Amino acid sequence: MARRLFLAAAFVLAGFALPASAADPAVVPAAEVRAGDLVVLGRDAVVEGALEGTLVAVAGNVRVAGRVGKDVIALGGSVVLEPGAGIGGDLLAVGGTVTAPPGASRAVGGRVLTVGELEAAFAAELQTSPLATKPASGLLLAFRLVLLLAWLAAGLLLLRLVPRAVTGTAGLIPGGLATVAALGAAAVLSALLASAFLLIVLPATAGLVLTGLLLAFLAAAKTFGLAAVFVALGRRLTRNAKRGSPLFGDPAALALGLALLGLLSLVPVAGPFVWSVASLLGIGAALVSASRRDALRTAF
Repeated sequence: MARRLFLAAAFVLAGFALPASAADPAVVPAAEVRAGDLVVLGRDAVVEGALEGTLVAVAGNVRVAGRVGKDVIALGGSVVLEPGAGIGGDLLAVGGTVTAPPGASRAVGGRVLTVGELEAAFAAELQTSPLATKPASGLLLAFRLVLLLAWLAAGLLLLRLVPRAVTGTAGLIPGGLATVAALGAAAVLSALLASAFLLIVLPATAGLVLTGLLLAFLAAAKTFGLAAVFVALGRRLTRNAKRGSPLFGDPAALALGLALLGLLSLVPVAGPFVWSVASLLGIGAALVSASRRDALRTAF
């Protein structure tokens, strides 16, 4: 199982920039018996016949109506088991759910693991737009505003406690947007793969504890990094502000940067993308800043 996860990791890290597409699903037809493994990126996978190896789907859903000889791993998708489906090994869904008819648990020879709740902790603010999939409701918009106020409070607290760290990290962002965002994306993907690996190879309690620590680390990096992103964006908006005016200073820059990104996050379709990029920038910037501080401490 661990070898299959490393196989999936190699494919993800090689093509993590590929968006999920609406391409036709990869299908193992009902009359076919396919040898080896099947790895699918950015589209759904359907097994109606027989697959002798492991099925790995990244950023796509899985539907099994036939037989998979080894494991089924869905990273960023859900798994549907239909009547008569069979899986010889483990079933793992990271970031999705497992749907099966009554009594279908006997169809899985190994363990059934769903970590949708843990993945939700990764993505709690990574893709947030209450207008993206449904008409806005007052309650949903109010909840979003409460979240934005929480981000404002956290950012101002960080500026109060560690002002040099936040402002120094904000200065790193404008000169390396692509590099910082790529580092953040790699960190999130690595964390998702690591959490799946830990949950499989370790006992359940130990795996959950270590995954929780990993989530806490990413949450801390994102909170710190987004504060720096808000400041960097706000500085661009207030670069002509005069000393003594209400818009002068990093607290005002943080508030304005957050307000702009918060408004953009409410826009359908574009909102989740903008907030996702900001989140990845924040995580990447936090990691770059931490590595530079470590390098300085080592040097001196």
